[in-house]
Amino acid sequence: MARSRNIKPSIMENEDLAELPPVARLLFVYLWMLADREGRLEDRPKRIAGRALPYDREVDVDDLLNQLVGAGFITRYTVGEMALIQIINFAKHQSPHVRETASELPGIEQGTTKEVTKHNLGSAEASPRSPDSLFPLPDSLLPGSDADASVVASNSLAPCPQQEILGLYANELPDLAQPRVWNGAREKNLRNRWAWVLADLKKKDKPHDKTAGLVFFQRMFAYIGKSDLLMGRSGKWSASLPWIVEAENFAKIIEGNYENREAA
Repeated sequence: MARSRNIKPSIMENEDLAELPPVARLLFVYLWMLADREGRLEDRPKRIAGRALPYDREVDVDDLLNQLVGAGFITRYTVGEMALIQIINFAKHQSPHVRETASELPGIEQGTTKEVTKHNLGSAEASPRSPDSLFPLPDSLLPGSDADASVVASNSLAPCPQQEILGLYANELPDLAQPRVWNGAREKNLRNRWAWVLADLKKKDKPHDKTAGLVFFQRMFAYIGKSDLLMGRSGKWSASLPWIVEAENFAKIIEGNYENREAA
């Protein structure tokens, strides 16, 4: 069921959205109307096509949704047998009516992100790192550029959802050692990496709310799962979450140092 939403004129000034074809931009705007008050809707391309683009019968809505994923505007994920869509930064742009029915759909933290080919933004915007990476790679995440809790406060960024990230780690990487204790330096390092990522995304005017952060970590964990070295498939050593969230190790993972190459 379509709902009333606020559409600001400035949406068409978004440079990333401008990289997409006009029909994809129109679809994105209409997804806001189909989404519930949490920015979620069922991922059913044929139904979405019938409601959002009823007169554009030749349009491949599934492909358009994948383009929106690649550009960082939505996330496609599954919970059990249910396919779902989360509109990133929905709460930043929409203020649903207080009487609107609460969401009955499970959130992204309960599911598994669907892997799609990232939208190519062109040579000026494309990442210089591996095109096979399954998570967005902020360009300024370099060793030594540490952040702390003050970054979260000073930039009004979402606080680190520690337990939800631990849940994503357990879901994506069950074969790695699972931490039994999470406090002290471990908690601080994860908080720092979270602030590090969101601050960089915000600087680039990318989605940088809680959902965007969780998407980053979920894709990063999925990426780690493909590394023989980090998973211990090429030797006795394997990574762990406390090791992953240390600044130097986190940066090396992002820079692609463990993409199925033997350690030096």
